[in-house]
Amino acid sequence: MKKIAHLASVVLLAALAGFPACNTRKDFPEPYFGWHNNSYSQLFGRLVRVPGPTAEDPPTWILRFGMPRDAYQGEVALTPATSLTGYSGGEPVHVQGHLLDKSTTDAYNGRWFVVDSIQMWSPYR
Repeated sequence: MKKIAHLASVVLLAALAGFPACNTRKDFPEPYFGWHNNSYSQLFGRLVRVPGPTAEDPPTWILRFGMPRDAYQGEVALTPATSLTGYSGGEPVHVQGHLLDKSTTDAYNGRWFVVDSIQMWSPYR
């Protein structure tokens, strides 16, 4: 019986020695990087700052909340730009407001969202 127990412990130690501890941090892309409610009055996503066509033109602020196959290709342009003062792009945010019903003729040929409030989002860690 002692011999079997010893053999089992040797096999266990050999198996553990074959699998070194992993100390490297792995960052994987977030599978769900956005969200919206049914009426699109609340959106959660990541801000993207798109520079204007020239250096003098103001940037266009985009909120990515989905994939290109989703409604609105998973993103909306945000207005007014004054709501985005202090942001640099890349921040996860929660915005409340409404979709702009009028069509636009600007450089960003997509759907515009009028921001009533914006809040930076920080996940619990």
